[in-house]
Amino acid sequence: MMTTREDTADWKWYFWPNRFNQEQCLDIGNFISNNFIGIEDSELGARGNDGLPKKKISSVKNISYGQIKHLINPLVDDAFYYANNKFGYLTNGPHNMEWLNFNIYSSDSKDTYDWHVDESNNSQEDIKLTLLMNLSTAPYTGGEFQTWVHDEQTHLGFSTPGSAIMFKSHLPHRVLPVTSGTRKSLTMFITGPRFR
Repeated sequence: MMTTREDTADWKWYFWPNRFNQEQCLDIGNFISNNFIGIEDSELGARGNDGLPKKKISSVKNISYGQIKHLINPLVDDAFYYANNKFGYLTNGPHNMEWLNFNIYSSDSKDTYDWHVDESNNSQEDIKLTLLMNLSTAPYTGGEFQTWVHDEQTHLGFSTPGSAIMFKSHLPHRVLPVTSGTRKSLTMFITGPRFR
């Protein structure tokens, strides 16, 4: 099911089609590649009950929001507006020191991220919403983004480079294996005080 802004009345997610053009996707990706502050430890990420990782991603580069906000600030402003005024969440930030993840899914290794939820280990905050930006600069196949709300829902619109989606972080979600090309996405976690 492809979601659009018009059919988010239940506020489980919000979709921005074609938020970035191809040149912007290329600029953001190049900026991250030249300025990232770390590479995520491959041991981090969701694990199944068997203890095995659910994430198989070729590269996850970390960059701070302060470094990249000049390229993504209009979208982040929109996201925080909707987080507060449509989803009804109390949020923290955005703060310059928050880390974002630049995920590169390669078809060479059929990269994927199985069903999981996003959560915080911080005793003072929860992840309320996850903001994903598709920054791919060349065609790819596979790598569809899915959520689970009563049943599996495929967000086909997010497969279009330049699109963005924000969803409730506690919803199970996954990325199907990339079968050709390279899928690039940037993830920002919108946090707030612990749920009560």
